[in-house]
Amino acid sequence: MSYKLVSQPLTEEQIKMVNDIIVKNGSTKKDILNTLIELQDSLEAKYIGEEVATIVSEKIGIPLVELYDILTFYDMLSTKPRAKYKIEVCTCASCYLNGSDSLVDIVERNLGIKLGEHTDDWLFEFEKCSCVGACEIGPIIKIGNDIYGNLNERLVASIIGELRDNKDL
Repeated sequence: MSYKLVSQPLTEEQIKMVNDIIVKNGSTKKDILNTLIELQDSLEAKYIGEEVATIVSEKIGIPLVELYDILTFYDMLSTKPRAKYKIEVCTCASCYLNGSDSLVDIVERNLGIKLGEHTDDWLFEFEKCSCVGACEIGPIIKIGNDIYGNLNERLVASIIGELRDNKDL
């Protein structure tokens, strides 16, 4: 497995973007979750690193340790680099009964990685997710905010192929 270089300091442009997002979303504790999600989505490595966390902590007036409690509590936030596309499979009861274990196998074959891993090019990572409430079309995969259901090998290959073709988006 390869590792993404994460020790690069933020550029002036990135620091400005971080500050702009904090100002836009509000600089109070009640606004913090939306701010963190937008920051993470805006950063190339798709995670909240120490430098960004420090800026957020100072601007919002929340101790860094309390901010890390938030960052590590919510599954949608990460303190480690993320791939461009996070593919999640629901393995909760309804999806499991509808064959999510087979869907895991299909996605693993198409990506060439196992659950919990990322591709060498950091384009895809594959994880489990909590129930998203789409039981009627389960088993499902979730990619970003998009949910795909009623899947088979051909549809999964098509979805992944389309993402690969659009990797510069």
